[in-house]
This record gives sequence, C-alpha cells and structure tokens, in this order.
Amino acid sequence: MFLFASLTLACGDSTGTSDSSTAGGTSPGTSESTTAAPATSSTQTASTTNQGGSESESVGTTAAQTSTGQATTSAESTTTGAGETTASSVGETSTGTTTSGTSATTGLTTTGVESETETDTGLEEPCGCADIEVPLDDGIFVLSDDGELWKYRPDQDDFENLGAIGCGMPNTFSMGVDRLGYAWVMFSPPAGEIRKVDVTNPADCTDPGYNPGQLGVELYGMAFVSNSQVDQCDNLYGNTYNGIGGFGEGPGAGDFLTVDPETLQLSLLGDTTFNGAELTGTGDGRAFMFGGVNPAKLVEVDKADGSYVDVLPLGDLDLTNAFAFAFFAGDFYFFTESGLPGSNSKVTHLDYDDSDNNGVQDLTTVNAEGPIRIVGAGVSTCAPFQPM
Repeated sequence: MFLFASLTLACGDSTGTSDSSTAGGTSPGTSESTTAAPATSSTQTASTTNQGGSESESVGTTAAQTSTGQATTSAESTTTGAGETTASSVGETSTGTTTSGTSATTGLTTTGVESETETDTGLEEPCGCADIEVPLDDGIFVLSDDGELWKYRPDQDDFENLGAIGCGMPNTFSMGVDRLGYAWVMFSPPAGEIRKVDVTNPADCTDPGYNPGQLGVELYGMAFVSNSQVDQCDNLYGNTYNGIGGFGEGPGAGDFLTVDPETLQLSLLGDTTFNGAELTGTGDGRAFMFGGVNPAKLVEVDKADGSYVDVLPLGDLDLTNAFAFAFFAGDFYFFTESGLPGSNSKVTHLDYDDSDNNGVQDLTTVNAEGPIRIVGAGVSTCAPFQPM
C-alpha cells in the first residue's frame, strides 16, 4: 500500500497527477498529508509515498510444557467473526512424548534429545502464529490516511478502529503484517523508512533497523508471504516504485524484491511490468500483485524470480490515488477511492476461487464507501487461505 504526500500522481493514470496515495495501499500524486500496498498481502502517492509492512518479532505463543515431558505447540483456530470457528491449520501441532529416553517430534525420533518445542528451552514452534489479543486470522489490517490502524472483517463487512500508530511520521506508503502481530509500515518522507507497529497497541512503534536505499531502492509495495504450505515461515516481498509521476506499466518498469526479516537485507529477484504495485501473500506460499493501468491487473508472481504465473485483468477496477488489497480465505479484497481523489475507500470483492460455482470470478462492490480512506492493507499469513 502506498501513500504519497508530496509528489503529484494520478493512480490509474499513466501520466496523471494524484493526491496522496497508497499501494497495497499505494497512491502517487500531489500529496495531501495523508498516510498510506498493495500487499498479501496497497496504496502509493507521488510526492510523499507510503506503503506499509510488518515484520516478525518474537511475540508468539510459547509451547506448553507438562511435567510428563510432553510439549505441544497449538494449532491455531480461525474465528470467522460470525460466531464460527474453523480449525485452520495455522501453526503445526507437534507432541514430544518421552518414552524410554526417546523423544518423538512430528514423526522424527531423536534418541536422548528433547523436542525443540519443549518448554525447558522456552522455545515456541518455529514460525508459529502469535496468540495475541487482536487475532491475526479473522480479518485484514488496513491503514487510514490519517495514521490509524483498523481491521476490516470480510465476513461481516465491518471496520474496527484499533488506534492511531505512534511513529511520529504522518506520510505512510505501504504496510505488511507478519505472523507475530507486527505491522511493518513504510513511510515517505523519509523515503523508505520502515517501522514496526504492534497491532495490539498501535501506539507502540519501534525502529527495526532497516536501512533504506539498499541497491538503489527506496519505495516499494510490500507483503509477507509464507515459504510454502508446509513451511509457514515467511519473508517480506515487494515491487518497486520510482517515486516519479503516476503509476506506470511497461516492460521492465519495476523490480520484484525480497527483504530478509532477520538480517533486513534487500535482494532484487527480477523485473516486473509495474512501476508501483501493491502485494499480498498467502499462508500456502503464493504472492500476488495489484497494479497496472488500463486496466488494473491481479498478477500471481513466482517468488523465485518475479516472473508472472497468471495475469487477470480487473475490468473497470482502477488504481485510484490511494489503493490497497489483500487476500483472505480464498478471495481478494481491493480498497480504492469511492469517488473523487481524497474520498473514503470502497471495498471490492473478487470471488477468486469461484465459491458460488457459477464459472465466473465475479468482481463485486461489497461496501460502496467505508469510514476511512485506506492507504495500506496487510494480512498475516496466519489468516486462512482456503474458503471458510
């Protein structure tokens, strides 16, 4: 998701100017001092660009220990928000029952060695989902243009205000959310600065130590994506925006990249056709981009080299001055301005998995105008990736 505060860009306009915008949340354009992917997983603006992201920090649940030597890491259940609870396999459950000096861990037997998830080490299951007050699996985190973190719950079509982010920088550009309950938010200006915001207490904003400008890259829409369906550990991925003019599309217009959430080192993976796009990721390891003009497009990307796996034109859904999107429970939700530049966002649903079995991936406006203008969106890979 991006939001630009100083440059003039018109989202959806290959040359145009725009008010502040967001990608994932992304928006290019003359900046209104607004906060802004884009990505699972969206908005950019031209002068001051904002995209948001989130990174993993050890806020996860620790493995339960019993006096018998049995350690269990809990599989997370998904609460739909409508009173239903789905046992979505976010986080594996492994038991290490010690018998005659042998400890069994997820099918592997190691003699005389205690399970990695057993509690005398205090370690939790690798890449497990944080058990926190604000669930990571029941909705999409969205960032308003005035610096507030909200949650949108698709099953109820409602918005909840979680609070103002306490980073002291008003110009957000993009956002991604990790498995430990942190929203990684990118700002511009200062171009490419990233802060981590605790989703349970948005006023808690910390500097992870990321160094902007690596390999000449400052701004990008971003999202966390799991390694695969069996490897839930995730990494941060992005697509570049050069910060000049409106969002564009053409051969080699952008770069697909990744940032290691541990070392915070950026690597370029391959060319893309989008100068400014938001990203979203899934718990089964897929990465998608929302970008392009005339029309905007949904693109599945190969995480290894940025090559396109599939391209789906989105009809009359355009990139506005502020835009963002995210993947949730098999479908996509796009956040774009409902009217003139600066207007609150509407929500458009893409029935990507054709859950109604009508043979069409229907694109439908499910909320004509929400309570905020959204400049960034992020969904943790702990969220369900299959229909609920």
